[in-house]
Amino acid sequence: MSASDPTPSVLRRKTAAGQQQHQARSVTVAKAMRLSIAKVGLDVFDMAIQAIGLLVEDRSQEVCIDMMDAANLLVLLDGPQGRVGAAMIDAALVGGVIQQQTMGRVVPSAGAPRAMTVTDAAMCAPLLDALFDKASAAVEDEADRLLLRGFTFGARSEEPRLVGMALEDAEYRVIRLTLDLAKGVRQGDLVLFLPLVATHDPDGGGLDGSDEEGEADSSPRNMTDVVMHLEAELMVQLCHVRMNLSDLTRLAPGDTVLLPPGTFPATRIMAQSGKCLGTGTLGQVDGQRALKIDREPAHAKQPQRRLSDQPDVEMPAVARIDMGQGGVPDMTDMGQMEMPDTMPVALPSEIEDMPLPPMDDMPDLNALPELDDLPDLADLPDLGDLPEIKSA
Repeated sequence: MSASDPTPSVLRRKTAAGQQQHQARSVTVAKAMRLSIAKVGLDVFDMAIQAIGLLVEDRSQEVCIDMMDAANLLVLLDGPQGRVGAAMIDAALVGGVIQQQTMGRVVPSAGAPRAMTVTDAAMCAPLLDALFDKASAAVEDEADRLLLRGFTFGARSEEPRLVGMALEDAEYRVIRLTLDLAKGVRQGDLVLFLPLVATHDPDGGGLDGSDEEGEADSSPRNMTDVVMHLEAELMVQLCHVRMNLSDLTRLAPGDTVLLPPGTFPATRIMAQSGKCLGTGTLGQVDGQRALKIDREPAHAKQPQRRLSDQPDVEMPAVARIDMGQGGVPDMTDMGQMEMPDTMPVALPSEIEDMPLPPMDDMPDLNALPELDDLPDLADLPDLGDLPEIKSA
């Protein structure tokens, strides 16, 4: 067969045409996401959700972190075999999903978007869980199925920095869906960050790691294990000191700042956000600074009223008083009180002989003012019209 033989080019064109027809009929990740999000809107939320834009690309971990916006809802995804993904949901989509679940309708956005909360993440969890469940079952390629299968809602993240600490893989498959809610009422992006899976296992196992040796060597991790191994930075705050700006600018290394009394027993443990997480007493152990955290009593959060809870109440024991059947304390142990035969009727001699103070400054009772003569009562009217009273 010579180089000028047209047969290879004809076979190549036929093969390319067959591949194009197969790709048109096959369900890729993009097509599965487009179809699945529409089914999720009808089945889960009874709302029209349409993907008006879709982009699938591979990005590095650093680029993925730069793509995240703290104004949107950031969510960590819990995947199989300890794989961790992430999702970013536009604030407009979050508001529309919550409105549909609470009011049964979606209204346009009004004003600036508010800060996302844990409640917002919980309300959007069914959207993510149903999307991964339907899309992983719709794709045909085994590698695409392993990419989507098993991911569920994990936890809300407050900022992109915390998401970056949880994403440990080097590259991620980024799936950006531009969604339309309720036929144009709200629009926004749903971005998924999924760790890539190897197309083959260098150890000879399957794609899903189902070989017995692989399962025995590596134990699967869940979202709790990943989050609990993240580093958390805490600040220990001794006190607040007020000083003038001039004194503050004159501070130099080696200067001494006087602390108010009672600082070490009232040390505060602060998060990076400024929230006080607890208190403790600052001291030292083996020559190193240490903080003894104050423990809150168990009965402060959960009231304990039963007799069996008495050892955990951390209060002194109180002796029980027997009130008797009628509710009056028993007085049988009290001795009989002896009353005197006669009661005293006169003051003691000591009081009778006690001298009284002089009373010379008392006013003279004869020095009262003179009273005028009473008026003559002869001018009273005649009472002859009164009825006569007969005596019995």
